[in-house]
Amino acid sequence: MHRFFVNKSINDQETEIVIDHESDVRHIVKALRVQIEEKLEIVDANGEEYVVSVKSLGEEVICEILEKLIITRESPIEIDLYQGLAKGTKMETIIQKAVELGVHKVYPVSMKRSIVKLDEKSSVKKIERWQAIADEAAKQSKRSNIPVVEALVDMKNIKSLEYDLILIAYELESQKNLHQILESFSGKKIAVFIGPEGGFEEDEVNQILNLGGNSISLGKRILRTETAGMMLISILQYALGDVY
Repeated sequence: MHRFFVNKSINDQETEIVIDHESDVRHIVKALRVQIEEKLEIVDANGEEYVVSVKSLGEEVICEILEKLIITRESPIEIDLYQGLAKGTKMETIIQKAVELGVHKVYPVSMKRSIVKLDEKSSVKKIERWQAIADEAAKQSKRSNIPVVEALVDMKNIKSLEYDLILIAYELESQKNLHQILESFSGKKIAVFIGPEGGFEEDEVNQILNLGGNSISLGKRILRTETAGMMLISILQYALGDVY
């Protein structure tokens, strides 16, 4: 079944759900060519899931609620990915896969070695594009929530971080053992910092360490920026999340 999100809460007394977001309606009517009585999956603003049957198609799509699903799809840990800007379509791939893996939020970060440079106008357009990719990835992977792609942030402007655990993947790190860190971890909120193609400058690593972060190695091989984040998120989901 096709999956859609509505930006409102559905109470137990309601028998219908209305999809009125213009792009969703257009997608349902013109792209998917959904028919009357066809079933859809709807997620409301609280992350509650419903199976519905389409009753009418027009400027809005009216659906009859058939069933409320009792299911937990979101990870018990909240991973925020702070991703150094990557060139080409790499950021799109990173965001898509991070959402599939269960990331909570994505922060695109301009770092000293970032090849990509975005001004305010172009960054707004990029964020809109990246959020659309996150939306589609959330639908495809049947997430209960759509992760937010936050506004572009400059690394030097990150002055505080409120997390239970902060990890920065640094290719020159050889001392910190990720396994030992995770063995004693019992929190929920995790920040993951991944550098751009050229990696981190040493002062950027020290900046995160001074904010309570942990510099960790991801092994003896050098990983691409689009690989490193996915590897670390996967490890965290396996060790602490909902992947067994």
